[in-house]
Amino acid sequence: MGWLTPDFRTMLQDRLRDLQMEVRAEGVRLGELRKINKDFANAYRFKWMRVLYKEPLKLRLESEVLSRRITYVLNGGTKLVTAPGERIREDVSNSPGKRQTSMDFGFITPALARQLDVKFLREERVDGVVLPVFQLEWNYGDDDARHIVWMDPEKKYIVRRVWYSRTGTYRARFEHKEPVQGAPGIWIPSRIEVYNRDQRFGGRTVNSNIKVNQGLDDSLFSV
Repeated sequence: MGWLTPDFRTMLQDRLRDLQMEVRAEGVRLGELRKINKDFANAYRFKWMRVLYKEPLKLRLESEVLSRRITYVLNGGTKLVTAPGERIREDVSNSPGKRQTSMDFGFITPALARQLDVKFLREERVDGVVLPVFQLEWNYGDDDARHIVWMDPEKKYIVRRVWYSRTGTYRARFEHKEPVQGAPGIWIPSRIEVYNRDQRFGGRTVNSNIKVNQGLDDSLFSV
């Protein structure tokens, strides 16, 4: 890359139309995760989770938490969470911090990138490879969280992400590892490790049965 500023647009997963995979949590240390925040720790209580994602910005999570089946659906600015005897619909159109995105799974799509202000910071060596580092901030809404991401420009995924809270406090670091090729040119991390502000390991998620561009039906994301 040399003296030229890397083009963030070339690092987006622009071939991905949809994604489905199974996720399990390993090595979870709730005490360390609570240092990030309580809600984040609770999100790691699942035994298993099925992830369905479709562009633009549609997400469905099916999981079991403390023997309760929970379904989370995000479609545009509406979030719907259902559980036995419970159904909660929420307007999150102005609250990007309440919305899970493809960034949580280690990649960025063009639809997500349009909601971000992007600033190139530097190049940095990670595990012997020089990677471009960018700062990402939401360009709308009431959440001013900031993310620093180290991108793999060839496989187009996030190698590392550091999350800062709305007050600028260091929250967590995510390491995305062992990317697998779901289809030509589409790489998805199969392991994501999280570390808290003290750089202590909090747990990992392991993705398996990764499938892309299978033509997921829009009805799966109905809210």
